[in-house]
Amino acid sequence: MIRYDDKAKITCVDNGEEIVAEILEFKPNAILSVSLDRKIKLILKYNANADEYQAELYGRTFISKGPKSSHVTQAKR
Repeated sequence: MIRYDDKAKITCVDNGEEIVAEILEFKPNAILSVSLDRKIKLILKYNANADEYQAELYGRTFISKGPKSSHVTQAKR
């Protein structure tokens, strides 16, 4: 089973600024919806050619590799 973090690093391409955002919704290789400072909702769509999530907001471009993942194994009971 794969488990994803509840936060992801978002980078503004225009000024190089990075922010750690809270994830609202995540579907691997499809969509990443985040909250920036609990004020702005940003929806990034997956770009397979670049292997990253991308969005534009207020004339700026934002990218993310998505949340970190970890493999979780469940013990037998």
